Amino acid sequence: MSGVSEFKDKAVAVVGASEGVGPTIVRAFLEQGARVAVGEFGESPKQHPPEALIIPVDLAQTQSVTSFLDRCEKELGGLDVLVMSARPVKVAKVLDIAPDEIARVVQRELIDVILCLQETARRMVARKGGRIISLCSMSGKTGVHGGVSPYAASKGGLITFSRSMAADLAPTGVTVNCIATALFDVQVASMSEEHQKEVAKGVPVGRFGRSEEAAHAVLYLASKDAGYVTGETLNLSGGRFMD
Repeated sequence: MSGVSEFKDKAVAVVGASEGVGPTIVRAFLEQGARVAVGEFGESPKQHPPEALIIPVDLAQTQSVTSFLDRCEKELGGLDVLVMSARPVKVAKVLDIAPDEIARVVQRELIDVILCLQETARRMVARKGGRIISLCSMSGKTGVHGGVSPYAASKGGLITFSRSMAADLAPTGVTVNCIATALFDVQVASMSEEHQKEVAKGVPVGRFGRSEEAAHAVLYLASKDAGYVTGETLNLSGGRFMD
């Protein structure tokens, strides 16, 4: 694992960091000495450490994305790493999902994200290097995740897009990777202890992931040690999916 000097004064942007493992990722980069901006959705962002720069961003609005990245570059002194964190999704069976809801989910979870990655990549290419890391649900690989078919399709699309982007950008010093996550401790905290034990039985390693483990995976992909890793999707699922 890279030490403090690896990320000291590096400029890191984490988009959508209020949910799931996002806050842990923010803290991990700060502890490593990075300058961190958090791109927040909505009016009530989760409490982050005071060292983190909180910047509102609406991925559905091109001008908002541009403004967010402009501020990152200006106030952090550059943009070395972008982490696109996963967001919660409404659950519904495939035959019960209205057409406009399908379109909304694909727009939010795929198209809006792609456009943000594209604009980020332009800036990183101009700087001759960078790391783009997207957290994707395991369903993006398996397609099997009850009640979230448009979400799974979107994450599968994001994985494929990331591979294509990685191939295009490989000569530029910009790497593009994904992390396919399953259930983590912060996501099941609201479940009863009995329910948690029952669900954990379906995980080969016998437990849920720890948010710190997700943060370590992100730190690795963002590090110099991962300079030869691009176009990959790391499975972080406790053995629920292997390839």
